[in-house]
Amino acid sequence: MSRPATIPHTLKEKFHNKRCCIDIRDGKVHAIKINTNNRNWHNEIDLKKAIVACNPKTRRENRLVRTQKEPFHMLSFGCGADTMYWGRYVCKRSRDSSKFDLKYVDDGDLDECLPAGTRNTSRSYLERQWDEAFAVAGTVNVYEPATMKFQPCNTFPKGKEYSPDVWLPEKGEFIEIKGPPPSRDEFEKCRLTRELGFKIKMFHGAPDGFDCYDWQSDGKRTKTSHASYYRYLHPPNTRKKRKLHNVTC
Repeated sequence: MSRPATIPHTLKEKFHNKRCCIDIRDGKVHAIKINTNNRNWHNEIDLKKAIVACNPKTRRENRLVRTQKEPFHMLSFGCGADTMYWGRYVCKRSRDSSKFDLKYVDDGDLDECLPAGTRNTSRSYLERQWDEAFAVAGTVNVYEPATMKFQPCNTFPKGKEYSPDVWLPEKGEFIEIKGPPPSRDEFEKCRLTRELGFKIKMFHGAPDGFDCYDWQSDGKRTKTSHASYYRYLHPPNTRKKRKLHNVTC
């Protein structure tokens, strides 16, 4: 198990650079850094969940944590100087205003914290589900085969590199797979990919029920919902209807 990973000193400010434990950037929760060895603030974190004491003095930050649907980075520290990276978590609904109940979403930027040669290149659980669905349907796919380089723009002032999750060579399109609700930045990366001339779709959810976002050449985004990947591949107007035969006794 590679989680949690020790954050290299050179990357600490990338993940968290505020005096407050909640790091807000561009109006969104970027990260939460907790002390797991503090007698006054009871904080716990493991591979699936986290319990974080809520500071009543940071009302704005607390509200953003509770309402934000996009996952944020979780960091922890104890007695030593090391800061640990746990991946990305999101806040669950809770009536207890004294704490945040968080649940694990994905590994986030874990690879950047791992030593060279030990980085995790395996797929997430949701991506493995889709890999199995592609295999059952006979859909040829390639995992993260290319990286897009976007020029500086309003959304990404310093430019951006982006690797779509899956390439379907027989269909000539990329597939981006998402579990949590997609953010504006994630939609924008897909739109910019389409602007570069590549077809791309976003599958939000698991193969047994998901939303499909598609981008036209003019940047217009459309959304369709599907009960399963099979029904996505075989819409009602293409499926063969069963013929009913009346049998008399």
